[in-house]
Amino acid sequence: MKRPRLTLLQRLILAMSIVAFVAICASAMFLYFRFKASNEAFREETLSTFAENLRHELAMDPQLSSPYAQALKARIHQLRGQYAVVSKSGGIIVSSGLQEPLIPYAGDHTKYFQLPAHEGQKTLFGVSLPIAQGDLAGVIQVAFPKEHVLFDSVLEEFVTDIAWIWIPFVLILLATNIVVLGLALRPLRVAAQEAAHIGPSSIATRLTESGMPNDVLALIRSVNAALDRLQSGFLSLEQFSGQLAHELRTPLAIAKARLSLSQDHIARVVEKDFEDVERVITQLVDQVRVRTLHYEATDVVDLGAVAADVARYLAPTVVETGRNIELKTETSPVLVSGARDFIFRALRNLVENALHHSPENGVITIIVFSGGIKVMDQGPGFPQRRLNGGSELLGETDRKDGLGLGLAIVAETMAAHNGRLLLANLPTGGAVATMAFDRPILVSRI
Repeated sequence: MKRPRLTLLQRLILAMSIVAFVAICASAMFLYFRFKASNEAFREETLSTFAENLRHELAMDPQLSSPYAQALKARIHQLRGQYAVVSKSGGIIVSSGLQEPLIPYAGDHTKYFQLPAHEGQKTLFGVSLPIAQGDLAGVIQVAFPKEHVLFDSVLEEFVTDIAWIWIPFVLILLATNIVVLGLALRPLRVAAQEAAHIGPSSIATRLTESGMPNDVLALIRSVNAALDRLQSGFLSLEQFSGQLAHELRTPLAIAKARLSLSQDHIARVVEKDFEDVERVITQLVDQVRVRTLHYEATDVVDLGAVAADVARYLAPTVVETGRNIELKTETSPVLVSGARDFIFRALRNLVENALHHSPENGVITIIVFSGGIKVMDQGPGFPQRRLNGGSELLGETDRKDGLGLGLAIVAETMAAHNGRLLLANLPTGGAVATMAFDRPILVSRI
């Protein structure tokens, strides 16, 4: 199953959603690593401050018995921290109740350490600060549980109260951008809708230029210029087909007139062949013309009048071949918007096709109803392959002396009029071809 293509707006929304997701993830990672680094730096600064204060008090009072030293030890205890003054030999000089150093003596340099949780003790983060004051030499060790460092609380509060706002903020920004994109692309959607309604029957229609942004206006003008060239080509082709028909029919008419003067049986056969050639030429010209079909919304066609003209036009041929023709119409005009000449030619092709397949003394019936025109005959009907084959068989013929263009011309004519050609067989025998106007622009009963 072929996957449907995404529209430009859908592509932009998808791209912006991916960018927003990446931005959220990148921001979250940035905040995590940035605050983690700041947290580590703040811990180290806090520990260093406590250790420096202890070293300062230790220089004045080795037993840490002064009021300030007592207050400092109380603050450490309040935060559930621990401290120890360790000599170079590894013995404890004074501590918060420790029986051994937090870490073994590690030399005369500042060292930060982390002790894993064990025996009910939470993870500790600490510092070992060297001291060298008189006879006292060693290190001061201070450690606190990680969650009791002030910055942890600040970070937790930031994540809880502030950082989560980033996600809905990005989502709201994304939604706003989608709305803005929809408004910005609206002129393109309007132009696309107008272009979708342009066809052979409305080749004179142009895309609206007023109110379009400059960048979109350049595209609109280019499309309108292309439509101008197409219209010119259509009109040239239509003019050429008319000239071709005239140039071919004139010598045929002269040849037929000369043959009519002959009483020879062969002359009648050749004259019939000329009629077949003339019919093929007419269908070839119609095939070219139907692809240049165009009409305005104000071009109104009376289907009853067209059917009457076709019946009058073909009546001599029908009578001459020993067939009959009848016309049934509504009591009031049936009006549709379209190109009269093309509808006439399409109906003529259906009647000629019915004439060829009708038995001698058979009746060809033209019925005009509110939704279109039906042509019925009493012949063998359409082959089943044509009824089942759809439009791809409309260009094929069911007889030896034709090109199969008649039904194709009718189908293309109906498509240009927002209608369709329907083929069926009658239960009592015979074929019925319906020119159904699915969406007539104007249907009126007076």
